Amino acid sequence: MELSEPSAREIVREINSVLPQKINLMNRDGIIIASTDPERVGTFHGGAARIVREEMDELRIYDTTSYEGARPGTNFLLRAQGEPIGVLGITGVYEEILPLANVIRKMTELLVNEQDFQRQRAEREARHNQFLSELLTHSGSFLNQEFVARGRELGIDLQSAWRVLVIDAGPSEYATDASAGHDAENTNASRRHIYDTLYRKAHELDPRCHVCRQTVDAVLLSSLRGDDALRAFAAALKADVEAVHPHVRLRIGIDSPADDYFHLSDACVEARKALHSCHRKGNVDIKFYDEINMELFADTIPYADKATYLMKIFRGYTLAELQDALHTLECFYECDGSLQAAAAQLFIHKNTLQQHLRKIAQRTGYDPRSLKSSAVFYLVLYFYQDLQAVGYPLAFPQSS
Repeated sequence: MELSEPSAREIVREINSVLPQKINLMNRDGIIIASTDPERVGTFHGGAARIVREEMDELRIYDTTSYEGARPGTNFLLRAQGEPIGVLGITGVYEEILPLANVIRKMTELLVNEQDFQRQRAEREARHNQFLSELLTHSGSFLNQEFVARGRELGIDLQSAWRVLVIDAGPSEYATDASAGHDAENTNASRRHIYDTLYRKAHELDPRCHVCRQTVDAVLLSSLRGDDALRAFAAALKADVEAVHPHVRLRIGIDSPADDYFHLSDACVEARKALHSCHRKGNVDIKFYDEINMELFADTIPYADKATYLMKIFRGYTLAELQDALHTLECFYECDGSLQAAAAQLFIHKNTLQQHLRKIAQRTGYDPRSLKSSAVFYLVLYFYQDLQAVGYPLAFPQSS
């Protein structure tokens, strides 16, 4: 292990925050790489070089002439996993620094070992993440027995049956401006914190699961197989993470069961489509691939064609009129055509709702209450939500 300059600076800062002594950290070449005295950083310390060379446990220096670049004080050899990694120097008269010298040395060794542990953990997580990324993006022909053995070494048993969930964390509708601003300033740190919580909560609910962190979302392999169990798992995970991070809204897409690990990349594509459907719909946060229908073909239609279709059906509408009409239609169809239920959801009288629907029929030529026309409006609603999700501009006039 090498004692890096950033690690050394962090250790010096941590110790100096609680103890007032002048401290230096030297690497194995005897170069001071961190110090409470910035002017000494980068200079050579002859005493430290001797300590490393001869693997001396301790060296006391009483003057400024015995060793190049050294000052009176006590210097200790630092080890990690039994190997010398550098030297801790405490400047001052030996009798004065003695009471705290061993405390400072122990603190330094603990911090060094903790940093080494975190480094090793990060390396393991990176290998784990890389393996899962390859598993979820490559075709079956890439996944040979060598790949399976590599997974086994990482604790991932590809012979087991897995389900794929794709999860993202967006801002909650209850997020305050202050929390949103805080996240904007600390996006990476905030996202890491959220996905650390996600990782921890997921393992509490399914100890065998594996989480792959990606740029904008996370992919989770769950050992749970049944849809009911997975829905309960996803709902509990969503509730647990949002309880810790109230400014976050979790959305989860879930695959259709893959036959074996050769098809997990296909399952990941399915789960991602289900997640996209959650975003498009807006009011659904957990969705299975088997629950989506129109997305299977509608996502292949260019945005320009969707906009053209929308403008053809609602020709002559202003943007505000379009939004009002679509809101009415969405409530009407979500209530399965029930005038009473839709009117209650819209906070209007049933007769008023019928007037709105008749007006839409007169202006578009398609009656929303007709089974034949409902397909037209279902497409319109889908296309509009899709266009809104990507911010596609619509050429409707602002006013009549």
